[in-house]
Amino acid sequence: MSHLVLSRTVLAASLAAAATLTTGQVLAEESHLPDEPIRFVTPYPAGGSHSLHAGIITAVGEEFLGRPLISVIRGGGGGAVAAAEVAGSTADGTMLLFGDPTINSLRPQVEDLPYEMDDFVPVARINYSPAIFVTTPDQPFQSIAELVEYAEENPDEVVYSSDNRNGFTFTVFEMLKATADINMRGVELGGGGPAVTQLLGGNTMAYAGDPSVVGEHLEAGSLVGLCVTDTERFEAYGDIPTCQEEGYDVVFQFWRGVMAPAGTSDEVIAELSDGFQRLTEDEGFLRLVGQIGSGIQFLDHEAFAEALSSEQAALREAYLGN
Repeated sequence: MSHLVLSRTVLAASLAAAATLTTGQVLAEESHLPDEPIRFVTPYPAGGSHSLHAGIITAVGEEFLGRPLISVIRGGGGGAVAAAEVAGSTADGTMLLFGDPTINSLRPQVEDLPYEMDDFVPVARINYSPAIFVTTPDQPFQSIAELVEYAEENPDEVVYSSDNRNGFTFTVFEMLKATADINMRGVELGGGGPAVTQLLGGNTMAYAGDPSVVGEHLEAGSLVGLCVTDTERFEAYGDIPTCQEEGYDVVFQFWRGVMAPAGTSDEVIAELSDGFQRLTEDEGFLRLVGQIGSGIQFLDHEAFAEALSSEQAALREAYLGN
């Protein structure tokens, strides 16, 4: 490479770095946030869909939020440990929960937990995805219909990897059991990473998880997809039918969103929401998310608050009848 070309390359890289730095400096100077890093708390063990998404968000988030994002893995209690910690933190935007419908909409309504739904205010929904029911190639069922038939003929012999009571996997298996009128036993393992490990190790027979968790194993052939809990086939795995196509009315979509402690100012919530929106529109970020078989369905804080309120009301009606 000539000296001139090299100089131009270095200059271009320098200008790009300077532009990023300037953007970060402007964000910091105009910010309502304290001048310290933001702790981004994942409520489940490493290896699941939450930690995979959080790792990408925190790796590139500083440019868009004007503050370093520190990934904090805080598993335990099916997400309750992390939720309680964030709910009790200072409401200044420096500690955020990477929430979901089970932690923020369902479980506080049906369980006695160390936090309540109203302890949080929605910041931004990042995305949502269905679950994919999966098994290993050596199991005696290789389709969802075969799983149901096997469970009918062998009551309580199907042992599946679950997450936590009223969690994502727990809920979709309960839906399948109800709609197919079968009995199966779940082993609660706390998150997607341990759940897949136990399935691959032969200790359980099935699982239903996020595409970002099971996708690489589907592509490698170590897992077999049975059906998808959505109204349409998942684009990246179009050969896997929906559960509805197979005759089982199991539809459940799992969102991931940023939640702040109640009492966080409107200015901080709006600033964070804007920052996450810029992040989710960035081409580099979208490429990274695509590499784990996921996508983005962003909602800003106002739209997310409306959707969250509707979801909480629907779950209250479904579970409590009021």
